[in-house]
Amino acid sequence: MPFEVSGKAGSLNVQLKPAPRGLGVASGGTAKKVLDAAGIKDVWTRTKGETRSTLNFAIATYNALKQTTLMKTGGAA
Repeated sequence: MPFEVSGKAGSLNVQLKPAPRGLGVASGGTAKKVLDAAGIKDVWTRTKGETRSTLNFAIATYNALKQTTLMKTGGAA
């Protein structure tokens, strides 16, 4: 995980933060499965909202992972 990212689905917000090497995936079951499938090894997660909705939890984690591929640049073209 190169930098902190966040994703949202329904009422659930998920933040993914870089963790020290060797920590592993520090998250709940649903997010852990999504992050393992994506090949993410060291990450902390923080959630806000209703995590009992498994589908929203997975979608919010996926949306946060999509943020790692976006590059935001400033200034006019």
